[in-house]
This record gives sequence, C-alpha cells and structure tokens, in this order.
Amino acid sequence: MRNSLLVLYATLFFNSVFSQIASGKGKWLGNVINSTTPANFITYWNQVTPENAGKWGSVENSQDVMQWGTLDMVYDQSRTKGIPFKFHTLIWGQQEPAFIKNLSSSLQLKEVESWIMQACSRYPEAEYIDVVNEPLHAPPSYAAALGGQGITGWDWIVWAFETARKYCPKAKLILNDYNILSNDENTSKFIEIIEVLKSKKLIDGIGEQGHFFETTPLQTIQDNLGRLISTGLPIYISEFDVNIANDQDQLEKYKQLFPIWWEHPAVKGVTLWGYQQNQIWRTNAYLLRSDGSERPAMTWLKGYIGLSTSIRPLQLPDQYLKIVTNPVTNHRLRLEYDEHIKKLEILSVMGSLLQTYRNVSTNASTMDIDLPHGLYFVKAYSAQGFVLKKFILD
Repeated sequence: MRNSLLVLYATLFFNSVFSQIASGKGKWLGNVINSTTPANFITYWNQVTPENAGKWGSVENSQDVMQWGTLDMVYDQSRTKGIPFKFHTLIWGQQEPAFIKNLSSSLQLKEVESWIMQACSRYPEAEYIDVVNEPLHAPPSYAAALGGQGITGWDWIVWAFETARKYCPKAKLILNDYNILSNDENTSKFIEIIEVLKSKKLIDGIGEQGHFFETTPLQTIQDNLGRLISTGLPIYISEFDVNIANDQDQLEKYKQLFPIWWEHPAVKGVTLWGYQQNQIWRTNAYLLRSDGSERPAMTWLKGYIGLSTSIRPLQLPDQYLKIVTNPVTNHRLRLEYDEHIKKLEILSVMGSLLQTYRNVSTNASTMDIDLPHGLYFVKAYSAQGFVLKKFILD
C-alpha cells in the first residue's frame, strides 16, 4: 500500500510540475518556435506558431528555391506532441520575397497562388492559418494583382481567403493584425473587412496581435474587444507579450491584461510571442530568464490558469442546448435542452453575467430577455458541465 501511495504521489507531482499550463482548460495557451524547439516548450505550451519560418520571404527568398526545413520541424513537432499548429502567414507585405515586385501582375498572381497551394499541400493538417497578416498596416506590394480594392474595397483579401479555402479546406482561416483593440478607427476598418469575408463564408476566426498594450487604457481594449466579439466569430489573441523590464511592473500588467482574454468565452486561445530571455522579439517581454528561472509574471500565469490543480467545468456537447429561433424576436428566448440542465445564464459579449434562471423546467424554456438589442451568450449548466451558445436579440 505504501508503495502504491508513493507511485500515486509521484504521478500527481510529475503531472503538476510538467503538465502544460493550459492543459484541460478548454482553450489553448501557445507560443512560438523560431529556429529550434526549446527543450522545455511542451512543458509549458499546448499550441505552436512558427515565428518566422512560415513567412513567404523566409521560405522562398529566391524564386523557386523553397526552404521548408524549419517550418517542417515546427509542424512535425506539433503532430508528434498532438498540439494545434497555426500557419503564420500566407500574405504579408513586410516579409514577401524580393523577386515578386519585379514581376508582371499576371505572373505575381500565379506566384502567389503557387505559394499558397504548396504551403497547403505540405501542411494539410494545419488547424489554423493566418491567411492575411496586418492588412491595415502592411498590405503586400502585389495587392493589385490579387484584385486590389475592387467592388468590396478589399477584393485582394477576398481572393486570398478564397484561394486558401480552396487549397486548405480543413484549416480555420484567420485575419490577423495589430493595434486593433487599442484604436477605435482600426477596429472599425478591421470589422469592415471581417464583414466582407463573413458575407462570403470565408473567415473562421479573428486574430488580434497582443503587442503594444503596455500603456493602452483597459477600457479601450475591453470596448474594442466587445466590438470584435459582436461579429460572432471566435477571437484568437495571436502575439501577446508585455515588454517591461521591471519584474513587478510586468507582473502587474499581466494581471491587468491577461484575464481580459482568458476569461472571455469568445476568446478561444492565446499565443505568447516568445518567452525566453535573449530569444524573444521584444527584449524585455521574456518570462524565463537565461538561467531558466521564472520571472514573477510566469509564476503568476501558471497559478492563475491553474497548473493541473484547478479543474474547470467540462464543456458539454452542442446538442445539450438548442436555441429554437435565432435571432430572437419580441425579447423572448426559446430554448430546448437536455433534461439534466438545471441553470441558465445570459452573458454580455464581454462575459458579464446579466440574468440567471435556476431550477429550470425539464427540456424547454421561454425566457423573457429585458435587454437592449445586440449579441449575447446563453450558458446552460448541468452537474457535469456547461454549454455556451451565442444569440442575437433583434
């Protein structure tokens, strides 16, 4: 018996120390790999993005000379470890091959399509793809060849997503940019593109880079996040970091910012943009020192998410809850649900609790929703877990 208890204790200790930070939490906490995989990567992170290896200029710096090696390594690691892989990125003006500018428009179009086709063929199981990166800040030099502004104002982006959908049918397609949540005008422009893509059923998620929030008012971030969430698409915080040299100041900023993403049900994953000292894009954003010790923000992050010690409710299958009519009219929300559902909640797009209904009747309810028109969530609980769905109050 004593030996059995020791084995059990050792197993629990091993799992608590070496499990990924967000293991079993219902959303992922990922990071980037650059040229080599850190030995401790899988200890912390359960999603991976290639930091530079997936950019077209990195793969095809010289025309028709493809350098896939590092990207292959990152993709293979994701398959071996069983964690989601996000391809970053198909279209981005900042790191495009130099040769593309010297080609005619027709040849540019062929080269871009060839690049997308090859990337999708080589990584057919990629779960996510940043199809266009930074359209508001770094459009490609060849945008005109892809359709330019065209009828929609964003035809070149439409072409990119149509082509990605054609060659990467399994992947969730994402539009990614920075300085969105910190800028109302950028948020409006970004949503304009998103709505164009939504109307054509081409976009599956929104990527918001998490750089440069150190001095942004929290209310601005929350307001613009709410605007993105109102599109009804999943949100991915794609490149989060806090570039502060002082340990305590970095910790405090993490405590302010990270829960905004992590606690909202519409945010499905967060990817940090590096974590090791001297191996990170923004010098002071690291979480592990060069000697392997943790900065306070890393220690807090592990405790906050709950490293193998906090068991969160299980997310139940969709069939546990059905919204009978959506959009909802006359402020009456009709629901059908599994007989084990015992409580219903109405949440705002920011996750705030607005209304609660306990001891609900078996299988069906009609709820009077005394709220302004807009997007909301309904959350249904059983003893085993919960299911969350969004609805529009028309």
